This record gives sequence, C-alpha cells and structure tokens, in this order.
Amino acid sequence: MRLIDLLSRDRIVVPLKGRTLVNAATELTNALIASGAVPQPDKADRLLDADSLPKDVVPVGSEAFMLHFRTDAVTANAVALGVSPQPVYREQDSTREARIVVLILAPLGEAGALEYLQVQGAFASAFSIPEIVDGILAAKKPEDVLALAPLADIVLPNNLSVRDVMAREVVSVGVDQTLGEAAKLMAGGDVPAVPVVNDAKEVVGLVTYRELLSFMLPAYVKRISGEFQAVGKSAVKKIPPKDPQTLKVKAIMDRTVLCVSEDDTLAEVASIMVNKDVDRFPVVRDGVLVGFITRGDIVRRVLGG
Repeated sequence: MRLIDLLSRDRIVVPLKGRTLVNAATELTNALIASGAVPQPDKADRLLDADSLPKDVVPVGSEAFMLHFRTDAVTANAVALGVSPQPVYREQDSTREARIVVLILAPLGEAGALEYLQVQGAFASAFSIPEIVDGILAAKKPEDVLALAPLADIVLPNNLSVRDVMAREVVSVGVDQTLGEAAKLMAGGDVPAVPVVNDAKEVVGLVTYRELLSFMLPAYVKRISGEFQAVGKSAVKKIPPKDPQTLKVKAIMDRTVLCVSEDDTLAEVASIMVNKDVDRFPVVRDGVLVGFITRGDIVRRVLGG
C-alpha cells in the first residue's frame, strides 16, 4: 500500500489555523469525522486534552509533528495531514514548533496494529526527504499535497524496523558528568536509564537506577541514620570513599551496554530482549547515539497498551 492512498482531499487541511497542537489536532480530528473515518467521534474528542497530548507527540525532523493514538473511536486506521503557514507550538508556552502536523488514529487490540506501525514508519521515511517536506510546506490547497510525485512513491514498509518505533529525543550524559547530575536528569524526567556518550556522541556505557541505588543509597542511609552502609566489595575496590554525588559517570557506568541499529527489525530486537533478558537499548548509527528503544515501546505500539 502507498502512503498517499491513506490520504484524500477531505483529510488534508490547508491551511491549519490552530497555533497549538491541541487546536491543530482538533481541526484534523474534525476533518476525519467529516470524511466519515471516525464512527464514534465522541470517543475521539476525549483524546485531545492538554494532559494526554504531549505524551503522544513524535517530532519528525524539524518541520513536522506526528500524533498517534490507539482508540476505539475507529475500526480502521485513519490519517489526516495539516499544513500551517505559521508555526504550530507543541504547547502554549513551548518553544518546540513545526508547520506540518499528522494525526493517526488506529483501532485498539491487534487488529490494525501492524499497519499502524507501518503508517508511522512511512511518514518517518517521507519526512526524511527534503523534496517532500518542501513540497508540503509550499502547498496552498490539498491537491498540491496529493500531486507531489515523491510522496506517491512512499510505500508502507513490510518489515518494521527500530527506526519506526524508537524514541528520537534521548536524554544522555557525558562521561565526565557526575552521578549526581545523572540522578537529577533521571529523576526529573522519570527515566530509568540514560546512555553515556563521549565527545563524539558515541555510546560508551549506560547508567541505570541500579547504579543510583548501588552508590547513592548507602550515602543517604549513612546521613539519616548515622550508620555506614557498605556498597559491596567490588564497588569499594573500584570507587574510592567519597561523596557519591561527585563520582564521575565513567567510573560507575555499565560498560557492557548492548546497542542496536536503527535498521534492525523489531523481530530481531524482540528476540534479543527475550534471550538476553534486556529491556532497553540505545540506538546507534555508526556508533553515534540517535535514539532509544524499550520493551515497553514495542508492546505499547504493537498491542495498544
């Protein structure tokens, strides 16, 4: 199936009038409803609130936002695309902006799950082609988008890859940052693991909650109880006694971190997760960090969790 087959004149909004994603998503939802693609519009409306929206936004390149929802409002995948003459902001007070917005509504359960991921992958491929992005940005009416020849060449991928699912906005720390700095990043963003990168942005290790508990919890116990809690013989030999907040990440990070390529298939990654009992991987391109993928990412995207 071609990506353009999922679009039609009544599912392309040019120009988008909303200045925030909530407003833009509402316009696109209304377009889908008007086209007859949403049998239960009241359920679709409940998706578009300020609290849930940011969690379902995927920035694609510098000019596009892709919103994707699994919902019982639809019985088949429904896609709408909008183009704004002015920046659309992720939130009212946000600096993150884009002019192209794509909304994907997919049914719950396993029905349509594969195509749902394929649609995301196809849009990711489309927005990596400057000619397509420039053509969409220049569109004055829906027919201009449908007439883009390179867009007509984009097909839904048969084999889903890591690139189609991975998170592209990744929190990382440098080798010379401290454990205290890493802890603040992880706690502040509720991130259970952060890749450690060198000056060339190559992945050289991983810091997880395990390291935080191993090195920071004993010091915390000592402060509040007046008692000393050893961190373990191997750690004592490796780390000199000092404030764990000031320890360099490179001294305590896990250096056996496994990485995957953005071109690996989800089947390959899922197999490694099961066989190696690993639930998260940094994603690299020529050794350089470009994304992150977890077991939860795959489950949520495929099974609608």
